[in-house]
Amino acid sequence: MKISIRIKFFIVLLAFSLGPILISRGIVGGAAEKVANRISSDTRTELLDIVSTELELNALSLLSLLEAKGESFALGTLMLAQQAEISLNKNTPASKGKPFFTGDYMGMGDKPSDMAPSEDYPLNTRSGRTRPMNISLEHSAFLVPAQQSTSLFLDEARQLMTLLPTLKDLRNTQQSSANWYNVALESGLLMTYPGHGRFPMNYDPREQDWYTRAMREPNNQVVWVSPRIDPSTRRAVTTASLAIRDKDGAPLGVVSIDIPISAIIGAGDLKARWSKSIQSFMLVRYPGDIVAHDGLLIVAQESYGEGGRRHWMSGIEPEWMESNDPIKFKKLLVKMKEEKSGHMRLPYKGEESLWAYASNDDFSFLLITPESVVAKLPNEMADAVKGLTARLRNISSIISGVMLIIVGLIAWFGSRATTKPVMAMAEQAKRLADGDFSVRINYTTGDERDELVNAFNDMVPKLRERMSMRRDLQLAQQVQELLLPSKHPTLSGYDLAGGISFCDQTGGDYYDFIKADNDSTPALGVVLGDVSGHGVASALLMATARGQLHSLAGSPLSPKQRIRAINNVISRDMDGTGRFLTLFYIRLLEDCSTLQWVRAGHDPAFRYNPATDTFSELNGEGLPIGVLEGFEYEDYETQLESGEVLLLATDGVWEARNADGEMFGKQRILAIIRENAHMYAEEIRLALMKAVEAFQANGQEDDIAVVVIKKD
Repeated sequence: MKISIRIKFFIVLLAFSLGPILISRGIVGGAAEKVANRISSDTRTELLDIVSTELELNALSLLSLLEAKGESFALGTLMLAQQAEISLNKNTPASKGKPFFTGDYMGMGDKPSDMAPSEDYPLNTRSGRTRPMNISLEHSAFLVPAQQSTSLFLDEARQLMTLLPTLKDLRNTQQSSANWYNVALESGLLMTYPGHGRFPMNYDPREQDWYTRAMREPNNQVVWVSPRIDPSTRRAVTTASLAIRDKDGAPLGVVSIDIPISAIIGAGDLKARWSKSIQSFMLVRYPGDIVAHDGLLIVAQESYGEGGRRHWMSGIEPEWMESNDPIKFKKLLVKMKEEKSGHMRLPYKGEESLWAYASNDDFSFLLITPESVVAKLPNEMADAVKGLTARLRNISSIISGVMLIIVGLIAWFGSRATTKPVMAMAEQAKRLADGDFSVRINYTTGDERDELVNAFNDMVPKLRERMSMRRDLQLAQQVQELLLPSKHPTLSGYDLAGGISFCDQTGGDYYDFIKADNDSTPALGVVLGDVSGHGVASALLMATARGQLHSLAGSPLSPKQRIRAINNVISRDMDGTGRFLTLFYIRLLEDCSTLQWVRAGHDPAFRYNPATDTFSELNGEGLPIGVLEGFEYEDYETQLESGEVLLLATDGVWEARNADGEMFGKQRILAIIRENAHMYAEEIRLALMKAVEAFQANGQEDDIAVVVIKKD
């Protein structure tokens, strides 16, 4: 049988091609498996580090939130104490309404009409279940000492009922719906809000730790009490309390706010994003040279109130944080001492876990989650890489078998030619991620990959420039914040407050309180300025003006002399730039109702007299600073009556716009001053800035600065 040359050539070609195919396939397969294993391992490690860092950032965020909540509750306690003292010192007429006692809530009398179960106040029953508790948000409840008639306490109850608007405002402002707000008097009467009737028999607030500790506090500061079981809900709470006193300093009682532990250190959002098994703790570090037990004392944890802790008198025993690996735990203690935040892998209750912490000078916030939860995504990605590689190998085998030598050669040499520049790009990208901005890719492929290479090379210097600019802006923002007053000044005879909100990282609005020489009488210069434009350039001009003002603080100059000296310097510096600074300068003297001011192109100050309910302005002539060198400014003088309010602001306040393009306007400012004139200067300032913030529809478009002066 004859065989054609075509068939013979095909058979010979097939025979010689099988060997190279098998060899090349084996080499490529082995190399691909090694690459897959390496990529899989590197991917898992990198993703695990990313997830761990994210958990650490979450711990930092929760620590900041915890600090902010603590300040908010302390401020709320102080505010409630101030209002209680005003009411109990008979500065507020007693309410004529009907007080509701705890017995009314329990069916022994007329109960409030709005009393209903509330999901915000869950009650832990002795059977271990949870049900909504009956409360009233429109009324408070009064508890009298055991075996005493409610009629003996009607006058005190009606006097305390005047605090109900304050209690409602506190609850709405603090955005924590599960708090109890209490006022306990020396007579044994207890007012609690929201109103309810669930108190244990013979419960006396005067015997509670939060009451006795507040009474013993020598400096009359807010006292924080360790976690305990709330007698009404059987939930774990902590309490902020403060003693209240009469005009002569004699004790009247104690105000307090009960806050659920879950509301302070709860990690509900993290549980939704990560896993319900994540746990949060508030800790205090005790070094071995202070106490025998060197470690972390648990101050609060989410698990309080679980298990057998049902009765309010059972208390909460302190616990120490522990790990199944003492060696790693000691390393964690060293790490927490040296670093404010971090993360580490070590076992917790027999399970390998990730610990992420964030610390301040007083305590630490710790998150613990099983490593199986954290590693879920990295493991899935690593398995996906391996699976993808396996599928690619199978496809490659099929194609190699079908296309034989041609496809095999193309796959082998083509893959090397294709992947070489890509691997080079990946290597340079790793260097770039490590902060090396000198990287460049010097490959030419002759196809679309050249565009990717060029884009990468163009991106590197731009990224470096943006990173440098971002660092510079952050530094400028920090410097500018340091230039502003860190706290409100104190000057006898006046109540002063100031604040600023920038629309960019840096801005041109400026306010300051500067001590000024005035013979033997303490004097204070109050300054409000607005640089044209905003951003870095405006911030620099603001800093220059501030430096000039502070440099003249020790000189015995009148207000107009100070402003004239500053104008001469800045006019020379700003000549030809078109930039200028409007300024309003007021000089106040201690225990003196006379004040002087200079107006350098800034809008007049608002003046309000509550006694006559009249508004006026502090006017005056004067060019903006930086416009004309040698300009002569004038001093203006007036006298303030007790209770009068002065408000200085920049145009970012009245030029703020809502969604319809309507400006906030000065009439709204006057209305806010009138409405809040009886309050402290800081409260007036906050009321105005909150109103402007709520009015703006598209975010802040200009810097906003406000200064309030109130005559005592």
